[in-house]
Amino acid sequence: MAGACSADMVTVRPDEEQGHAVELMRAHAVRRVPVVDDGHPVGIVSLGDLAMERDPESALGDISVARPNP
Repeated sequence: MAGACSADMVTVRPDEEQGHAVELMRAHAVRRVPVVDDGHPVGIVSLGDLAMERDPESALGDISVARPNP
Protein backbone atom coordinates (compact mmCIF):
# COMPACT_ATOMS: atom_id res chain seq x y z
CA MET A 1 0.00 0.00 0.00
CA ALA A 2 2.88 2.40 0.72
CA GLY A 3 3.66 2.75 -2.97
CA ALA A 4 0.10 3.74 -3.83
CA CYS A 5 -0.54 6.38 -1.19
CA SER A 6 0.60 9.98 -0.87
CA ALA A 7 3.57 10.47 1.45
CA ASP A 8 2.90 14.16 2.11
CA MET A 9 -0.76 14.08 3.09
CA VAL A 10 -2.61 17.36 3.52
CA THR A 11 -5.50 17.54 5.97
CA VAL A 12 -8.13 19.97 7.21
CA ARG A 13 -9.81 20.40 10.58
CA PRO A 14 -13.60 20.25 10.99
CA ASP A 15 -13.70 23.93 11.97
CA GLU A 16 -11.87 25.23 8.88
CA GLU A 17 -13.58 27.06 6.03
CA GLN A 18 -14.47 25.14 2.87
CA GLY A 19 -12.35 27.56 0.87
CA HIS A 20 -9.26 26.31 2.68
CA ALA A 21 -9.97 22.76 1.52
CA VAL A 22 -10.41 24.03 -2.04
CA GLU A 23 -7.07 25.87 -1.87
CA LEU A 24 -5.33 22.72 -0.62
CA MET A 25 -6.91 20.59 -3.34
CA ARG A 26 -5.79 23.05 -5.99
CA ALA A 27 -2.26 23.49 -4.59
CA HIS A 28 -1.64 19.77 -4.16
CA ALA A 29 -3.64 18.50 -7.16
CA VAL A 30 -5.84 16.22 -5.04
CA ARG A 31 -9.59 15.61 -5.14
CA ARG A 32 -10.04 14.45 -1.55
CA VAL A 33 -8.68 15.71 1.76
CA PRO A 34 -8.94 13.88 5.09
CA VAL A 35 -10.64 15.76 7.92
CA VAL A 36 -8.64 15.35 11.13
CA ASP A 37 -9.59 16.44 14.65
CA ASP A 38 -6.95 16.31 17.39
CA GLY A 39 -4.84 13.94 15.30
CA HIS A 40 -7.71 11.53 14.64
CA PRO A 41 -9.44 11.09 11.26
CA VAL A 42 -13.11 12.05 11.43
CA GLY A 43 -14.00 12.13 7.75
CA ILE A 44 -12.98 13.04 4.25
CA VAL A 45 -14.07 15.94 2.07
CA SER A 46 -14.10 15.57 -1.69
CA LEU A 47 -14.24 17.96 -4.58
CA GLY A 48 -17.71 16.56 -5.28
CA ASP A 49 -18.82 17.32 -1.70
CA LEU A 50 -17.73 20.92 -2.11
CA ALA A 51 -19.37 21.19 -5.53
CA MET A 52 -22.65 19.91 -4.08
CA GLU A 53 -22.45 22.42 -1.25
CA ARG A 54 -21.79 25.31 -3.62
CA ASP A 55 -24.17 24.35 -6.45
CA PRO A 56 -26.31 21.20 -6.07
CA GLU A 57 -27.47 21.57 -9.68
CA SER A 58 -23.96 21.48 -11.17
CA ALA A 59 -22.83 18.62 -13.39
CA LEU A 60 -20.16 17.67 -10.86
CA GLY A 61 -22.79 17.71 -8.16
CA ASP A 62 -24.99 15.40 -10.23
CA ILE A 63 -22.11 12.99 -10.82
CA SER A 64 -21.07 13.05 -7.17
CA VAL A 65 -24.45 11.89 -5.89
CA ALA A 66 -25.23 9.46 -8.71
CA ARG A 67 -25.29 5.78 -7.88
CA PRO A 68 -22.42 3.81 -9.41
CA ASN A 69 -23.13 1.73 -12.49
CA PRO A 70 -23.55 -1.96 -11.67
